[in-house]
Amino acid sequence: MTAFVGRRAVLDAVVAAARGARGGEPQAVLVTGLPGMGKTRLLERAGADLAGGGMRVLRGACVELGTEGLPLAPITAVLRRLVDEPGPRELRRLLPGVDGLLRLLPELDPDQRGPDPQARLFDLFTALLRGLGGQRPTALLIDDLQWADRSTRDLLEVLVRAPRPAPVLLVVTCRSDLDRRHPARPFLARWARLDRVRRTTLEPLSRTETAELVAAADPAFADQVYRRSGGNPLYAEELARAGDGPLPDSLRDLLLVRVHELAPRARRLVEVAAVGGRRVSHGLLGAASGLDEPALLDALRAAAEARVLIAQGDGYAFQHGLILEAVVDELLPAERVDLHSAYAEALRADPGLVAPDRYAAELAFHWHGAGRATEALAATQEAARVAERLSAPAEQAHLLERALELWHRVPETGRRGTVRLALFESAVAAANWAGEPLRALDLIDRALAEADRVREPARVARLLAQRGIALHELNRDGALTAVEEASVLLPAVTGPERARILDLTAAVLTMHGAAERGRDAAAEAARLAAEHGDTALEINVRITLGWALAGTGAHDEALRVLGRARDLARDHDDPVGIARACLNIAETCNVLGDHREACDAAREGLTAARQCGLERTLGTHLASRLGTALAATGAWDEAVTAARSALERDPQGQPAAELHLLLAETALARGEWDTARAESASAGSMSGGPPGPQAVAVTASLAVRDDRHDHACELLTEALAAAGARAVWPMLLTAARIASLLRPVTTEARHTRLTAELRAAQARLPTDTPLRAQYAGHVAAELSAHAPAADINGAGPAGMWAEVADGWERLERPFEMACAGLSAGERSLATGDREGAAVRLRRAAEAAGRLGATPLLDEIRVLARNAHLTLDAHLTLDPDTPAAGNALDRLGLTERETEVLRLVAAGHTNRQIGERLFISAKTVSVHVSNILTKLGVTGRGAAAATAHRLRLFDDA
Repeated sequence: MTAFVGRRAVLDAVVAAARGARGGEPQAVLVTGLPGMGKTRLLERAGADLAGGGMRVLRGACVELGTEGLPLAPITAVLRRLVDEPGPRELRRLLPGVDGLLRLLPELDPDQRGPDPQARLFDLFTALLRGLGGQRPTALLIDDLQWADRSTRDLLEVLVRAPRPAPVLLVVTCRSDLDRRHPARPFLARWARLDRVRRTTLEPLSRTETAELVAAADPAFADQVYRRSGGNPLYAEELARAGDGPLPDSLRDLLLVRVHELAPRARRLVEVAAVGGRRVSHGLLGAASGLDEPALLDALRAAAEARVLIAQGDGYAFQHGLILEAVVDELLPAERVDLHSAYAEALRADPGLVAPDRYAAELAFHWHGAGRATEALAATQEAARVAERLSAPAEQAHLLERALELWHRVPETGRRGTVRLALFESAVAAANWAGEPLRALDLIDRALAEADRVREPARVARLLAQRGIALHELNRDGALTAVEEASVLLPAVTGPERARILDLTAAVLTMHGAAERGRDAAAEAARLAAEHGDTALEINVRITLGWALAGTGAHDEALRVLGRARDLARDHDDPVGIARACLNIAETCNVLGDHREACDAAREGLTAARQCGLERTLGTHLASRLGTALAATGAWDEAVTAARSALERDPQGQPAAELHLLLAETALARGEWDTARAESASAGSMSGGPPGPQAVAVTASLAVRDDRHDHACELLTEALAAAGARAVWPMLLTAARIASLLRPVTTEARHTRLTAELRAAQARLPTDTPLRAQYAGHVAAELSAHAPAADINGAGPAGMWAEVADGWERLERPFEMACAGLSAGERSLATGDREGAAVRLRRAAEAAGRLGATPLLDEIRVLARNAHLTLDAHLTLDPDTPAAGNALDRLGLTERETEVLRLVAAGHTNRQIGERLFISAKTVSVHVSNILTKLGVTGRGAAAATAHRLRLFDDA
């Protein structure tokens, strides 16, 4: 049955997206649905319609191979199509450098140079599609995303987010019944948030559509099919084919109806095809089945007519993956073993039966299924090498894990000299490059359980140091313990190996507050690397040394060491070294307050990270440093873009948490409360450990927004008591602001504890950089905000705040300058300096407006309105307006509203206010709404803050 019904709305979505693509704007359509809903058939129809409309249609499918998709399978399929038409020569004319992409196809890589690094591959493929689209609007159709490997998903994300305009349409299908652990789920969630992506779902057919699909003349039978199938097209067709005969009670029986109706030879061929996977080539199917060509064709024709198998390129696929699964499940275990053996033997006899890039993975899959551990181990290791060559580290790690599982089933003579612990270390490296510290940690722990500390101290020490790195990435306890254990083994290790372990150890020590020890370890490692002439190692350890020096406060020396390491990496064309050096230069410059230089270094580092395919690992850290620098200088939109772009790579652990917190902080400053809460929650789920200073500051700020004042105070008090010396000053400033704001609405004891912890932390934190010194000055101003006396310099509160605002302006940090400017303007008004207040408030308002810092701008406007100052480009003053004494009158509050605001400012709930004033809570709510309108604020907390900031109830 080939009817195509009930899918007009989905096809219209594809057509609408194609229309946008033809206009030059890249478009994407994601089609999801339960198994049997007709996703593949829809893609076929959409492809035909698009081709009929003049578009170039390229199609590929993700290939399931065991539990892991074949690396870049749909992309290599598209490339083979393009190699056939328009051909390599035209492709080279269209895109110089395309050979770096075409070398994904082994037949076009006779020298085995391998393709370009993954990031370069992605850029080339994106440029190729853009070039093809320039000739003629192009549609790329990808089927079965649920089987996609990690690299394919990453490439699809790059395609859909390509910033340059191009007449390109991307249509992707995916099952919607993925379990929560399926790797495609985060991908789908991210796509759902993109404006460029239209997401549509294949819903069950209606009763009328089901009848049309099965072409049933009998309404009663059509109704029965509809009820039994639930509108699932595949199930409906199966039920309709079953007719009036006995109907199966389970999905498996239903799916196997057509298979069981085949003649024995055709049925056997279907069983052979099922063991071969979702798609099997004609030649391989023939070789594995043992049928001669005429018999093979007859059986294939019968299976195709029954819609069990469908022709696909030079091979065959099942009409639906569930049919394949049902057929495989029906086979006896021994039958599956025999058929996997037949496939493996056929592949070994004739490797040309599959595409060269698929050979190793297919062979490994079948030897594994055949229970031939020796052959499976060798083939799996080869498949891992191919995955590495294809820049697919996640797939490489998976294959190496499978090799480790096979290891004990292989006699020593069959291991070909491979050392099991070496396999572990390769898998750890692959997992690290893939940005999967959790997988790396599991591999490390398994390796340590098998390693002998006496016979292999170097290997064990290296694994322990790597364990420390992984634990830090995951924000778990035990990182320092791991490197201490590694250090115990170091006396037995010499030469470059000792330098490598010292390098890892130094990194963990520095990250955990032992920077002096980290510096000493890195210095020894650098000396050893230089003595042995290992330039790559020397670059690496000198970068670690620079980082450790920065941790000790020797920032100028750190920048000199890091600069020399970067130069050395540039001279030796070492993109990893460049990326690492730039990362630490950016970090050090951010600490110094030189955010412009930090941006430049981070951008250079990101370019290097892309060059070596490490955007998900080093690139994530660099994006965080870039985002921090951009946010500091007021380039908030750019900072958000940098953070979101990095998160699209699906990083794990603490690096991902930092990016979410950066987004949360920006949202807080802009008054985007829901976004701030969502990003804060995401950060918490990613960090895997107790919240750090940045997370505490965000959580406390949200608690204040939600009128949970006591909770905010408790959070900050506990965090300040435990705070070390790294990355704490921003939290201290947040805590000082909150302490100042909440002084009137929290208990005296709670406020006293908070301010005591603030002063203690302030006293022990370093002020050894211009930025840290500026933070210290701002915190001091906040803590003395309510003091009537002059500060220690005799400048008075207004003078102190003016100095703070000017300091932030010198550091080019507009948000902090605007916050301090508001306080400076307020103090100036309190002393009668209306001219000075006007200047400060105007500058603060201009900065807040440029940033989109709505809550801050609202506060500035309320204060200016209260003082009858006009905030515009030509700030005007009303000289006849009295100063702050009559603030309540000028706000236009009624007597009852004044009473309600006084109690709101004191922290009372609506119910408590009603009890005090002998009115209903509903009436209180009406008064509160009127107050918010008159104050120009959006919440009770902001109203209370405004009341206290303006000292409306100082007599209370």
